[in-house]
Amino acid sequence: MKSSTAILAAGASLAAVGVAHLVQEARHQRQRNTSVTAGHQIDWLSRVSTDEELATVWAPQGMDVHTYQVHMAANRGLCQLSLRHRLGLVSKRQLAFYARELMEKGAYRQYWDEFGALRKEEALGNRIEERFTRAMSLAAHGGGL
Repeated sequence: MKSSTAILAAGASLAAVGVAHLVQEARHQRQRNTSVTAGHQIDWLSRVSTDEELATVWAPQGMDVHTYQVHMAANRGLCQLSLRHRLGLVSKRQLAFYARELMEKGAYRQYWDEFGALRKEEALGNRIEERFTRAMSLAAHGGGL
């Protein structure tokens, strides 16, 4: 092999490694952004589900404040599972299992009955969130994946 060919091959290899590193770094940055954003949401849900004064401000008109707080506590649990799913820490099989387990609990089922359509609309266009929402809806309505 000529030295010029070897140099070109080494350069191409280095470029490929560099591109792979950039792709991996971008993926990790998206995961960090997702984690931070979800952390803020989970923190807010923790506060609104325990602070009656705050819940009074945010509760939908006509909804009892205590009921709203129970819904937001359930939403916090769903957001935690959704985050794990978005980060790739929950398989499709595990997602179906967790969805069934959660929807057997009254608070989660009631939350989903009240806000599931909103969650479905919010997930539109995001393949991973659509999968999560579909799993929750199927479990809430007695279906499987």
